[in-house]
Amino acid sequence: MKLSGVRGGLVLICVWLLVSGTNGQRVVWRDSVNLYAITPVLDPNHSRVGYRFSHDLEYSVAGMGLLFINWQQGDHASMVSLIQHLRYRTQFSFGNNTVISNSIIHDLGIQYYPDSISRFQPDENTVDTRIEVGILKNISFSLLSTITTRIFNSYSYTVNHSGTLARTLGSAFLTPFLWTFSAGLGWNLLKTGTLNFGLSAARFTWIRNSDIYLQQDILEFYGVPKEKRYVFEYGLSLHFQVDRTFLNRVQWNCDLLVFKSYLKDTDLILKNLIGIRIGKYWKSSIQTRVCYDRDVSPKIQVENLVSFGFYFNM
Repeated sequence: MKLSGVRGGLVLICVWLLVSGTNGQRVVWRDSVNLYAITPVLDPNHSRVGYRFSHDLEYSVAGMGLLFINWQQGDHASMVSLIQHLRYRTQFSFGNNTVISNSIIHDLGIQYYPDSISRFQPDENTVDTRIEVGILKNISFSLLSTITTRIFNSYSYTVNHSGTLARTLGSAFLTPFLWTFSAGLGWNLLKTGTLNFGLSAARFTWIRNSDIYLQQDILEFYGVPKEKRYVFEYGLSLHFQVDRTFLNRVQWNCDLLVFKSYLKDTDLILKNLIGIRIGKYWKSSIQTRVCYDRDVSPKIQVENLVSFGFYFNM
């Protein structure tokens, strides 16, 4: 009687599992978590839904020094600089079609000149967020958001009529604050990167520190009038990103953002970085930044930065 009762209980449990199913989870190493629905073997039509979360952190710091003695060619100044780069990325995907990714990029340089002038350059901070839903093979519907600002004040230095050094505020925290967001189609370029067309895009520009109008004696800054303090523009956008590694040592990061307002000229920001790992904790890199904004300057501005220093990735 006891044996038949145990058998009857096991039969009931098996029937319940086959009919209702259960849920479980599996933990995978290297900071990734996968959740699966444990479905009955006799139910082949039940689809499996997977969830995956991953993240990585990259950091590097490098120093540089320039010393000129009796240099006659051009106006050069000796300086010492320390530059740090940080990038943190997260990615959350579920199913086979939907991916939510986010990245925080921070570049900060401290430059010191012997005449007691110091400044923060570069000072770039970017937060990128994207939501992609697959439509066709390598084609997806995408929502993109890019926020940029600097942290510390930037000054320009001039010599006034009395021969003393005067400084003027050039930019500051959230001055300007740029937020570009778009909705459109994304194209996954296999083994290369992603290309997104913002069929409906907008850009919000905000000037937090109004002192910049007074110090520069201007009525408009980054296309924002003094009396308004912000501008909201509609238009089209194109965003191209590359993140590739060659031979486990050469890293190529490229980020191109183009925004065309319906009422103004096209604006362009390009960030390109090529890094070469030397050993486990050393890295040499060449970083180029190209910027064109008619409201800032009628010319294309180019900044090149060569560095060598400590590096790690986790």
